[in-house]
Amino acid sequence: MGWILIWMVMASAIAYLAFRLNYNPWVFLLISVLFSPVIGLLSLATWDYYKTFIKGYR
Repeated sequence: MGWILIWMVMASAIAYLAFRLNYNPWVFLLISVLFSPVIGLLSLATWDYYKTFIKGYR
């Protein structure tokens, strides 16, 4: 039961970080819950890198 709580807290933290970066937090929450919070964080970092440096937005 404790692992589920930790999993959800970490997924929520990633969703909050996505919200602060002006991305859709529901997408990254879903990725973090379904796969892993580590995968969610890596996908958020990759998406932010792509949008900021490759595309040149912001």
